[in-house]
Amino acid sequence: MRENLVELEEDLQYINVASSRNKKEHGLIRLILSCMADAEEISNLTPRDLAEKKLENATFHYVYLRKGREVRKSPVDERTYCILKEISKSSGRKSRIFSYTESEIDAIIQKYSPAGRRYNLKSLLRSVEAIISDNLLGKSLREMRSMEFDELCKFIQEFHPMFSGMWDLDEDDVAFDYFQMLSERHGISSYSDMAEISGENEERIRKLMKRKWFQNYLDS
Repeated sequence: MRENLVELEEDLQYINVASSRNKKEHGLIRLILSCMADAEEISNLTPRDLAEKKLENATFHYVYLRKGREVRKSPVDERTYCILKEISKSSGRKSRIFSYTESEIDAIIQKYSPAGRRYNLKSLLRSVEAIISDNLLGKSLREMRSMEFDELCKFIQEFHPMFSGMWDLDEDDVAFDYFQMLSERHGISSYSDMAEISGENEERIRKLMKRKWFQNYLDS
């Protein structure tokens, strides 16, 4: 089971990174991964639903997710928040940020899925839930969502990989592990192919892979 969770997390990182080539679709993917938003919540999201607050000298970002008469206040990681703000800056406050149908959302997710592992919205949400549930240290998602908001913000910052940057490539060690995964699991060894999938600079990939190999050699 643990091995399956590792593969799931690699898939989610793959989808997140691959979608970065298209800002709006990347924002959609990140909203799903960060907040576990479903099709109705995605469709109802407007610029007025994006908010932030100061909490103990830190800024926390969140979104209001609407489904029927229910409103869910969900923390969102800072990068996703900034992307959502950017892609909606020319829209009216009550305009929908995303006007996709569920089938269109499925097609976007499938486009960025790894070969042989085609995800749609429902399977992507199940996978995020599996990863988060494994990190909850005995708590259920229901218990997590019933927390006071300030407590939830602190909790999610610690236990959701999206909030810790583990599904992005800013940190060199994280980026190296990602490119190593492309090579070992997906058989993608060309730096140009890795750059095309990830949107990263080919020269950065080359330097990372060579530097890490040399360090491993010295440590052995």
